[in-house]
Amino acid sequence: MLGDDLASQFGTSVVHNALLRLLEERGLTLVSSYQVNLGGTEDFRNLVENSNTKKQSKLNALSAADKVELAPLGYLPQLRSQKVAIEAQGWGETAISLDVKLKVHDPSGAAGVNIDLVRMAASALRAGRGGYLAEASSLLKSPPGTAI
Repeated sequence: MLGDDLASQFGTSVVHNALLRLLEERGLTLVSSYQVNLGGTEDFRNLVENSNTKKQSKLNALSAADKVELAPLGYLPQLRSQKVAIEAQGWGETAISLDVKLKVHDPSGAAGVNIDLVRMAASALRAGRGGYLAEASSLLKSPPGTAI
């Protein structure tokens, strides 16, 4: 087992975290952030039906998780993969609001990540390595040792 919950090649958690890091790098103060999750894949169904563990896993992928709210609004198959809004303050407490709508195909975004994880596991097995693979952590929202 390499970890829990894939970080898709270009998914909501990856984009959300990149935006949160950008705010920090540019010296803005994060006021609040939310991620609305409404879609029609099994990942969305899992978020609705197993919200405690799946929600924590998504928060694990975000750098400012203490200021982020996740809303598993529901499961609507026709929406497929849709999901991020951020409120921050710039210089002089100038309000900044960012609303992003991301449309991606989750299974395709996970395919390359799965292939990379299989390659890492196979390489470790051939090298006689076992246990946690640190090189896999960037591909997972909840690598081993992360609370879920």
